[in-house]
Amino acid sequence: MNVRKVSDMFGNIISSFFDPTPVCFKKQHENGVKPVRKAIEDNPINQLITLKKSLIRNAFLCGCLDFTEDLTIEYLIIGYGKKRGCGTDVSQVEYAIGNNNSVNVVTETKNRINQHVSHRSRNEVIIFHNHPKNWVNILSNNTPLASSPDRNTLLKNKYLEPLILLKTLLNKGSIRFYLGENGFVSEYNTPNILQLLI
Repeated sequence: MNVRKVSDMFGNIISSFFDPTPVCFKKQHENGVKPVRKAIEDNPINQLITLKKSLIRNAFLCGCLDFTEDLTIEYLIIGYGKKRGCGTDVSQVEYAIGNNNSVNVVTETKNRINQHVSHRSRNEVIIFHNHPKNWVNILSNNTPLASSPDRNTLLKNKYLEPLILLKTLLNKGSIRFYLGENGFVSEYNTPNILQLLI
């Protein structure tokens, strides 16, 4: 393992201490399982899918985790909605399929995310992706640990986009990043600290 990889790994571990604790799901959040699964299974990738009934953020995330938990490839599942109190009502969904260690976002989806967030003051986008099981989390039973590419995407799309940053600071909606790994879902909102310092 080279010095750069070790530095990135430690940077991600340090950054994770500043991220929120994993989401604590309750029984009622399971009502997101069927709608999320149906939206993905019945529709093509990179298409905006309107849900029959909006889901609260944790129900949406529970559905995302349930769908991806045993997969061997990464999925990106995006929820478009509106901030309400300390939560989000998700009314539309989009997804993309990757490989065993990454998933790409097409330009059309990037534009749709930025358009949605900037269109109205409380619009919010929830971006969920999974990390398939690997030998580290099988042995350690770890909570989700965002990778350097994950944290770089966060930095570029949330903190280096002036309008998104302003909305985040004013608590008027934003883009929120979540990772599903090892049976847990965690939000990550801290860039790789060591990369920023070096």
